[in-house]
Parts: sequence; structure tokens; C-alpha cells
Amino acid sequence: MSTPIPANEPDRLAALRRLQILDTLPQKAFDSITSLAAGICGTPIALISLVDSNRQWFKSRLGTELAETSRDEAFCAHAVMEPSEVLVVNDASRDARFQNFPRVRNGELVFYAGAPIVTSGGAALGTVCVLDTLPRKLDEEQLNMLKHLADLAMQLIEHERSRREQSEHMVEQILKGKKIIRDVLNEGRDMAAFIDLEHRYLFVNPAFQRYWTLQPQEIMGMQVQDLIDPTSYHALFKPSLDQALAGHESQFALELDFPGMGMRYLEFTHTPARDGGVVHGVVERARDITARKQSERQLDEAVQELQAKRLANRKYVYSVSHDLKEPVNAITNATLLLAEGAALRADPLETRCVRIAQEASAKLSRVLEDLRLYSEVDTGDMRMQPHLAHSIYAGAITEIDAELGAAGVEVELSVEGTIRADAPLLSLAIRSILENLLSSADRQGSVPGVSLVLIRSQEELFTHRVDIMVQRRSPVSSTSTVAAAATTRRPMSARRTRKRAMADVRELGLGLSIASHIIDLHQGELQIELRSDGANRYSVILPGPNRAIELQRTGPAA
Repeated sequence: MSTPIPANEPDRLAALRRLQILDTLPQKAFDSITSLAAGICGTPIALISLVDSNRQWFKSRLGTELAETSRDEAFCAHAVMEPSEVLVVNDASRDARFQNFPRVRNGELVFYAGAPIVTSGGAALGTVCVLDTLPRKLDEEQLNMLKHLADLAMQLIEHERSRREQSEHMVEQILKGKKIIRDVLNEGRDMAAFIDLEHRYLFVNPAFQRYWTLQPQEIMGMQVQDLIDPTSYHALFKPSLDQALAGHESQFALELDFPGMGMRYLEFTHTPARDGGVVHGVVERARDITARKQSERQLDEAVQELQAKRLANRKYVYSVSHDLKEPVNAITNATLLLAEGAALRADPLETRCVRIAQEASAKLSRVLEDLRLYSEVDTGDMRMQPHLAHSIYAGAITEIDAELGAAGVEVELSVEGTIRADAPLLSLAIRSILENLLSSADRQGSVPGVSLVLIRSQEELFTHRVDIMVQRRSPVSSTSTVAAAATTRRPMSARRTRKRAMADVRELGLGLSIASHIIDLHQGELQIELRSDGANRYSVILPGPNRAIELQRTGPAA
């Protein structure tokens, strides 16, 4: 069947346009009406529908995602034909008017009841309606409540129109009321002026007068180039004023020496002043930002001072590392000669002492190199490249192979995947963790020593996780000891771990603070599970391949 058209259609559409309600944003008051309608009638769908020339648009909707439908598929197009009556369709599948609607044919809509939203002039704009997927009936009280809700919707629509008209009227009054505008300008701390097409001052506020120590009659009619120095006028003021007179706002900052205030830093804004759409002048505002600039300069000076100190520290650490390397190398070479002599004499004590000296010399050499590497690096210096995670962990293990051998420790390495890292720096972090793990376990004198260090990876979509833990030569025999160890575990996030490490180096060790900082520079996290028996667990969590690519594109997180 063709869509019915009310006899007063032109007047009805004109009223709808005049109210300016179509395509406005959702509002809580209208949503409350649909919620009430659904609750009163017990339906899953409720709408505030407005019937336009070729569509029905929903000001509020409950139970559907549709924002509008065509008019020829709208129950409400039939409801507006009788403004005084509620249109009820108990079973649309049996009604010739609606049984061919697509949503009726597929069973989405079966029941409909709509109360027209009617203007004081008798034009039905749309309905407050409820719908269901099953046939049903409404009693007289429910139908009356739908009518009341439709009247309430009409009142809200008229109220919104009245509110918009009042707002528009107020704006017009403010734009036209020169006295109001001048009062606002006179109370402001910013300098303000009106400049005409010839770059002449026609109005200035008291703040403008205070800065320039001139009376209004002295400034009125004066051209900008007569007040501002020629260089500043031609370089900044003239281009900015011309841009504003062309219809585009312009802004710049400048430091000037004012007779009444001295050297001040100001931010100037030139805004087109229009009358009937035609630009007839420029509104100039100048905000004093001297305090902000002074703070920025102080901050810059502080940053420069910190950078200078950092550079000095780098030079000092490099110098210390370089100066100590020479005597350490001399000790290393000397112990090689002593080792040859000890081997000829076959003295066990001498051989052992030489071996200890060699190990200490090698460790000291590595510590000096680690110190130089750690002190020089920050986020900007890092050389991030894709690496096989296994190679970085294997290299770290090789660096401390002597310490592991001396402790009788074997390492089981099962690490896969690719990570973006500064390999030498991350290797230093892994070595620091392994050394801390061994020293923590070694401090537990009453517990058997470490036999095996397990290093295993778990790669997920966005993270690459490696767990580092220990296994002992003999299991703990006492059940109560196991329980005690379990109850004293303290999992900590990386940030908390770093704070604890700095606050109590005796417990967590300086090495862990170094490792945590390096992992943080890699946008990762170090998690530590402390146990009373020294069998701590360390988890190194770094961005996986997908996350690393994202970080490379967007930069480090703030």
C-alpha cells in the first residue's frame, strides 16, 4: 500500500522545520520518555519518532540501533494521519497495511502502538511509540499513558526551541551591545583594542592605556606603525593585521619595552570583526605571558645545567674507567706469568691464589666496562635493533661463566623469539639479575646451594616474557619449611621493585636497580618474587615483535 499523506502536510513539515529538532544530539530527558514508555507497556522497543518528508528519524530510541528508516516503511507515517488517536496494531503480520514491511516479514516487528506528538496548531510531527516481536494488546490505562508521554515529548521539543531562541537572542544582544562589550573589555587584564581598515586605533581598554601610559584621546586615531617600532610593525603587526582583515585570525608572540611596565613578553591575537559578514576591522588582544616565559627560561636553564652535569659525569666515569683499565690489564698480564710459574712448581696453595687473582681481575675488568656502558646510556643513546633473544641471554651467561662454574651451577637455557633491544645493555641487565640470583641463594647458609638455573621464555602477542629461577641439589625435607617459604613470597611490579631496590640495597642489591632501569628503558618490566629460602624468581617482560613495531612508530610511552 502507498504511504498515506496528511491533508496538512505542508504545514506539518513547516512546523517540524521551525522547531529545529531533526538530527539533534541525544538528550537525557527524551531518553527518559522512551524508557518510561517501554516500562509502562512492557515492550522491548520504544521510540520518539519524527516523520520527515521521506523518512522517520528517531530523537530517542530504546531496543534498536537504527537512527532512522524510510517513510514508506514507517508505522508512524500512518499514526500521524489521526493526531487525536493512538494507532494500535496488535499483529502487523495480519494487517494489510504493514504485512509487507521488510521487518514485519522477517518477524522483527509484530506489535506497534504509537501516540501522536501534536503541536498546539494540530500538526502531528511524529509519535511516542512502543514495538514488540510478538502480538499483544494494551489496556486503556497504558494507552492513556502513551498519550501523556507524547504530550510531554511535545513540551520538551517546544522548550528546546525556546531555549535555543533565547540563546541566539542573547548572542545577538551581546554582539550589538557596544556598552556590554566595552564593560567586559574594561574589566579584563589583557590589553584590547579595535583597529580599522587603515590600521588606526578606534578603541582601547584601560589595560592598553596602563602599558603605554597614554590617554584614550592620544591613542584614538593613531596608526599602529606610529606606536610600534618599525621593525616589529613590518615583520609582525602588519602581516598579522592584513591576515585578520582578509578574514583569518592571526597570532604571534613578542617582547616589547612598554613605558608603563618595562620589558614584557606578550601574546598578540588579531581577530576579524565582521558586520553582516563583511570584515570592517580587527579586534586586537594582547596577553601578558612574561611570568610563563620566565618559568620556561628557568626550566631551560635547569635542563641545560643537568645536561652539563650529566656530560661531566660521563667524562668522569669514562676517565675513571680508562685510568683503572691500565692497572687491571697489568694485573691480568702479571697473573698469567704467575700462573705459568705456579704450574711449574705445582704448589696447590700458590695455584689457588693465582686462580683467585685471575678471576678477580677478569671480574673487575668486566665491572669497569659495565660501569662505562651503564653510565653513558639513556633513551636517546640506545641502539635498538632486532635480536634473537636466545643470543642475548646466552651471551650474558658466557660473560659470567667463571662465577657459575665456581659455584657449581649449571644453566638450562630455553629462550626463543625475537626482541628489539640494545644488546650490550640488555646483556648487562641479564648478568646483573643472574649475579643477584646467585648471591641471594648463597646468603641462605642453612639451605643447600643452587644446582640448576632455569631460563625459559613465554612469547605472547604483545609481550616476550622470560622467567629466571633456581632448582636445588636436594629437595627441602620439611613440609613446614615449604609452607613457610610459600607464605613469605612477595611479588612486586617493576616500579615498586625499583623503589625498594633504591631504598634498601642490602635486600635487593644495586645490581637489580641497574637491571630494572635498563629494562624500563626498553619499555619493559622486571617482576621479582622474593622467597625466604633465597630461591627467588625473576621475570623479564619486554615488548614482543608486534608491540616493538608499534613502539618504534609511536615512540616510547609517556
